[in-house]
Amino acid sequence: MKIKTILALAAFAAGIHLSTAQTADDVINKHFEAMGGKDKIANIKTLKMICSVEIAPGMKAPITMYFVNNQSMRVEVEVQGMKILSAVDGDSGWSINPMSGKKDAERMNADEIKESKDQMDLSGALFNYKEKGHSVELLGKEDMEGTEVYKMKILKKSGDIQYDYMDAETYLLLKETTTHKFKDKETSGDVIFSDYKKVDGIMFAHSMENRETGAAQGQALKVESVEINPAIDKNMFKMPPPQPAAEQPK
Repeated sequence: MKIKTILALAAFAAGIHLSTAQTADDVINKHFEAMGGKDKIANIKTLKMICSVEIAPGMKAPITMYFVNNQSMRVEVEVQGMKILSAVDGDSGWSINPMSGKKDAERMNADEIKESKDQMDLSGALFNYKEKGHSVELLGKEDMEGTEVYKMKILKKSGDIQYDYMDAETYLLLKETTTHKFKDKETSGDVIFSDYKKVDGIMFAHSMENRETGAAQGQALKVESVEINPAIDKNMFKMPPPQPAAEQPK
């Protein structure tokens, strides 16, 4: 084969790679346009969400979540008059679960903190993904329960793999599948997004259903309100000290 032919084939192959990268970025750009624009999303510094989840037929648990972008997160869940708390602040995290008979805060393990950090990125993995150290590949189109979607593969800087499925017509995210590795264990889960509504010009899914990968259904989180950039007391993310021991009767 002549050198000229080899060079032409190499240029053709490079052009295919470049085209694929441009197509992936084009889908991402249209996604953020559909969400309300990158400028609006970049301006989200804090977030408060009030949600509920059905824990038994006819029984709902209210959930309040507070976020400081890429820094802190606190989740409060009320069940049968008791409040379950968890919070992450930087590289440390803690939780209190009175339903297990414990009233004092306990340290989170490294895996729990790592998972929470992904949720604290309020702009999402695709936003400025190159600067975050992620790589993205557009895997093409496929059918998702009757809806044509773009399938995006995101290899995160952490080594986790995330697949995003975007509606090919609206460019809104419909499903996210994450494969997470910790030591020798690998887990995979899906989140199904629906019921999108605008809040201050930004589209938020008001229903998020967590499923085991491949399962037909899971547990849905219903969003009741979203507040963008509220004032948040950063002390709420600090681990509380142990409660004083109850005095023994004399």
